[in-house]
Amino acid sequence: MNRSYVGDLRSLPFNSPVRICGWVQYVRDFGRVVFVVVKDRTGIVQTYVSQDDTALLAEAKRLSPDDVICVDGILRERPEDMKKPDVENGDIEIEAKQINVLNRCSPLPYDVNGDPSDITRLKYRYIDIRHSGVLRNLQIRSRASMAIRNYLAAHGFVEVETPYLTKYTPGGARNFVVPVRQQPGKFYALAESPQIFKQILMISGLDKYFQFARCFRDEDLRADRQPEFTQVDLEASFIDEEYIYGLIEGLMKQLFMEVLGVEIVTPFPRLTYDEAMSLYGTDKPDLRFELPIIDFSENFKSSRFNAFKSVVESEGFVKGLYWSEPLDRGALKALEQASTGSGQKFLFISKAEESFLTNGPKSVLVEESWLQLGTYVLVAGDSERALQFLGELRLALAKHIGLIPEGRYAFVWVTERPMFEVGEDGNLQAAHHPFTMPNVTSPEEVLENPLKLRARAYDIVLNGVEVGGGSIRIHRPEIQEAVFRVLGLSDEEIEERFGFFLNALSLGAPPHGGIALGFDRLAMILAGADSLREVIAFPKTKSGLCPLTGAPSELFRNQKEELLPVFKAAMEGGE
Repeated sequence: MNRSYVGDLRSLPFNSPVRICGWVQYVRDFGRVVFVVVKDRTGIVQTYVSQDDTALLAEAKRLSPDDVICVDGILRERPEDMKKPDVENGDIEIEAKQINVLNRCSPLPYDVNGDPSDITRLKYRYIDIRHSGVLRNLQIRSRASMAIRNYLAAHGFVEVETPYLTKYTPGGARNFVVPVRQQPGKFYALAESPQIFKQILMISGLDKYFQFARCFRDEDLRADRQPEFTQVDLEASFIDEEYIYGLIEGLMKQLFMEVLGVEIVTPFPRLTYDEAMSLYGTDKPDLRFELPIIDFSENFKSSRFNAFKSVVESEGFVKGLYWSEPLDRGALKALEQASTGSGQKFLFISKAEESFLTNGPKSVLVEESWLQLGTYVLVAGDSERALQFLGELRLALAKHIGLIPEGRYAFVWVTERPMFEVGEDGNLQAAHHPFTMPNVTSPEEVLENPLKLRARAYDIVLNGVEVGGGSIRIHRPEIQEAVFRVLGLSDEEIEERFGFFLNALSLGAPPHGGIALGFDRLAMILAGADSLREVIAFPKTKSGLCPLTGAPSELFRNQKEELLPVFKAAMEGGE
């Protein structure tokens, strides 16, 4: 329609003819003059019609919010006494000469200036995007994807798409499965990641690969998890961990500069998994603020507070947080709220010159001579879960005190996590995934004591959010087979599930490794949003529902007739 975007108007000379198309944001009718504020995806601008054109004035009076219109007019500078420097485009306006109504909008189903429920927002997502910050977030997401593509292309990476429909392989997440009509009794799995395909690309000689991969995982949802998500997946051959660190740090530096104009300092600090857990109680520490975990075990060895003394005597620990200022009951309430439902307990001590506040036995604790002025939050235990609980209290205390700065971005690499862990069923499972290279070089060492092995894996954490994870991969078939055996797979299961992959590893697989960056999470942080929903055009609810379309839905009758036998055959043929 040979139109101008609102965001381009400031580059045009005053008194020049313009045409804009968009939605009516609101109409202000002053009788002899009507102001119509129009918005498109680049911004808003005020147009006006005066009594000089009675027909056009009448048309403007009939406009309603969210009517779709095309305005032809003259770009004007506002009179000096009518300029509004605190309003977008507050110094310009359009004198309308013609208004064409392209589509009238029915009354909106909810008040866009109110506080609609999440379900309402998602049901009418097109209205929500039009009137909320989601539109801006999607534009930030688009700029981020272009910056990443350009960076990786400049470093020699080739973009390759891998299949969504693939073979189920146990990789740590539950898969969505798709029965196959053409082959009753068999099914595809929706790829939870391109892991095997990207490794096969390395074997194929394509030594630098990347893609914006759609991934599917049948898991419980939360603020930073959706059943379908996007990751920036990349893999390279003949490299080690240092190559990945340098590549990704350079990517983040360029990404944040291009999208936000923020300078990221490199190199990023590194913590081993054990250091992260010991200092911060989590493998994704938020380093925007100082509040490390301190070991107070020695202080309680001769204490009269027997509850903690007995833990230390039993080779447990007492660890906690220390803040140099005394805090009041408001801090204690915030910590109690954070601990609700955890089944864990903590000790709060706030010592001032003339007061002593605690949720423990004051008569005993007040005699602890080592206590300094300030506040202590202490946890006793002998397990990683106690450290994780303390890590949660660390975040709650920091939020209450106001330690977490806005506009700061703190990256950290977390390395050397355990290769295997004990699952809820008591069996060993891969802590990262079963294709990660352990810190040994022979299959005998893998089988000898798997729980002592460390993985050549690395996570990149930003502001307490894991935004990426990767590893150096196993490229030797005998080590890969040993890992499968640790996971309890029989010879038959290994052959059935991974025979094609082991065969590929035996036919010229180079050393290789890579990383997958959670693009939705990165976009969330870049946009300053607190949920993935705010950077995904059409997200799901916590229960996996799409309120916009009503998915998931039941099959139509003809679909049932055709597919029910397929489902039945798939279930009877499955394990």
